[in-house]
Amino acid sequence: MGFWNFAATTQFFLYGKRHFTRTGWESHKAKYEQPELLETVDLKGQVFIVTGANSGIGKEISQFLATKGANVYMICRSKERAEAAKAEIVAAGNAEGRVHVLLADLSLEADVRRVWDEFCAHRMQQGSDGVHLNGLVCNAGALSNSKTLTSEGVELTFAAHLLFGTYLLGSLAMPCLEATQQSRLVVVSSGGMYNSAFPSWEDATATGSSKYDGQFAYAYAKRGQILLCEEWARMYPQVKVVSCHPGWTSTPGVDAAYGTSQSYLEPLRTLWQGAEGIIWLLVADAAKLKSGEFYLDREPQVKHMGGAFFTEGSVTKNSPGEVADMMRLLEDWANDRRDSAKRVASAPLKAMDQPIELPKFMGKWYVIANIPTYFDKGTSDNVENYSLDDSGKTVMVDFTYKQGTSSKLLQQKAEVVNDKCTQWAISPKIGFFIPLRLAYLIVDCAEDYSTTIIGVPDRRYLWIMARTPTLPEEKLVELIDKSRAMGFDTTQIVRVPQNS
Repeated sequence: MGFWNFAATTQFFLYGKRHFTRTGWESHKAKYEQPELLETVDLKGQVFIVTGANSGIGKEISQFLATKGANVYMICRSKERAEAAKAEIVAAGNAEGRVHVLLADLSLEADVRRVWDEFCAHRMQQGSDGVHLNGLVCNAGALSNSKTLTSEGVELTFAAHLLFGTYLLGSLAMPCLEATQQSRLVVVSSGGMYNSAFPSWEDATATGSSKYDGQFAYAYAKRGQILLCEEWARMYPQVKVVSCHPGWTSTPGVDAAYGTSQSYLEPLRTLWQGAEGIIWLLVADAAKLKSGEFYLDREPQVKHMGGAFFTEGSVTKNSPGEVADMMRLLEDWANDRRDSAKRVASAPLKAMDQPIELPKFMGKWYVIANIPTYFDKGTSDNVENYSLDDSGKTVMVDFTYKQGTSSKLLQQKAEVVNDKCTQWAISPKIGFFIPLRLAYLIVDCAEDYSTTIIGVPDRRYLWIMARTPTLPEEKLVELIDKSRAMGFDTTQIVRVPQNS
């Protein structure tokens, strides 16, 4: 550790003793502009996601939101602890039917994608406000003193705090947040970020030769969260994106990380004292929030203190180029592109080269088999019905299907985005057409327009469709073989019952 890193760490500790402790909270609270706001706020009809919600700060936030009438989705790793926490929250807040548990390990890409699909599917089943999301709180994380790799091969602290638990989940949620007025994305960071700039990618991901240090791995991820929120604030001005610090609070995480050393952090805050400033970020008038800032107890804070006499200095700052590199690599790693060879091997799927005649492609298509989205799973009698609007370039899509004995309809609108008419951008309609522009690639179409194969760029989903409710087995096998040749994992294909 260099001198100025040592200075930053020392000044962080001294600053923390004044501001992060219970004494600091009491001092800050005396200056609150609206001290009664949290007592009077009404959140009926609002929707929030809180990660790491079965204990500590996350549970405290979830309980407050539910008590004030909100619909709360608790993303937790342990089913047993999550259900116990949910029962306590429901009982305390008379919140039956408004508190929901979603299970996921947020250090895993697959879990984050699955749990987001589950949230969207559940909201869509609730009615016309299916994409309504007032706030996302990225609170979950892990601090390990020894280097630990997840089952996907990524260092645990980096994966849980920054890569998947914040970047990927926030990226997936952003279209819904943008579609909701006065929405906000709140990232629970830490004063630990004062100890370091965001380092080289090898050090941040623990893939280089440097000796692993759990405390610095945590600080790197937390500094990354601060930089990420700054970038997102510029990229998504419709959403209030802020990072924050709960202060030195008595939580299970602090107990596990510091043990007897936590005496240096005393007097520790209570859970409520650590959580209420974060709650304020969720419920205050959005106009009062400064997007991109780092908050403690309702006020923006300095982000650096590595200079002499508590000045910012430069040792913990990153250049614009370093931040741009971080954002680019987060995007790559969050989408399973973790080395140059793999990036070539996993080149995105492209639409077919042969153009189609769009009018001939219109009409009814029966889904014979698919690699299902979460929304498709367990459905039957799936039919896509296409029609052109007056412009001849916009396709109106009626997707009908059955869940059990109930018939369902999902309307969508597709913009044709290439001259060959084989690449579309689809927006689902849930009360209104939401601006998701999901990729829709026609990768195969029979000359007589009797069958087609539809895919998405990362090959995660696939639809084999025909003009008739059934296909001869040999024809279906032929289409599955074509799909395999295009790089789809055909072991994931399921056949869709057509009973009508």
